Amino acid sequence: MSQAGGSAEVLSQAKHTDERPIYEVGFHVAPTVSEDGVVAVVEQIRSALGGMPGNMAEAEIISEQFPQKIQLAYTIVRSDLGHREKSNEAYFGFIKFALEREAIPAFETALRAMKDVLRFLLIETVREEIVVAPRRAVFVSDRLEGETLKTPVSDSPEERAEISEEELDKSIEALVN
Repeated sequence: MSQAGGSAEVLSQAKHTDERPIYEVGFHVAPTVSEDGVVAVVEQIRSALGGMPGNMAEAEIISEQFPQKIQLAYTIVRSDLGHREKSNEAYFGFIKFALEREAIPAFETALRAMKDVLRFLLIETVREEIVVAPRRAVFVSDRLEGETLKTPVSDSPEERAEISEEELDKSIEALVN
C-alpha cells in the first residue's frame, strides 16, 4: 500500500466481471494516532475485508484513498473507558470494494471494534471509476452583485479629442511626483 503524501491520490485496479455488490466505506481515524499508526489502522481495515471469521471469500478492492488529516465540520465526541474524547480534526480515507452481502455485518462489527476509528460510513454504490476533480477557486465580489458591466460610450467631442505627447508627459509627471 502506498501513502498518498498530501495529494488526493486514488488507486484503482483493473476492471473485473465480478457480480458481487459494490460498497464504499469512508472512515475517520482519530487525530491522536501517529502517521505510522494510520498505516496500521488502514491495514486493519483491509485485513477485516479479507480475513473475516466465517467468510471464505476476500473482498476485491476497487479503489481507495489513504487517510489525510482534515478539519471536521463539527466536533466529534465519544466516550472511551470512562472519559470523553473530543476531536475537531481526523484522518479521512475511504476504500471501495466488492464483497458478498452476507459478509457486511461481520465487517461492520470489525470496524466498530477498532478503537482508532472515530466514525465510519458504509454505503452500497456502483462500480465506476472515481475521478477526483481538482478544486476550483471561486471569486466573490459584492461590489457588482447583480449588475451587468458595460463599456462606457461617449459621444462628447471633448472626450474623443486626441491628447498631444506634451500633455501626456505632463500628466504622467504630475502623477509620478
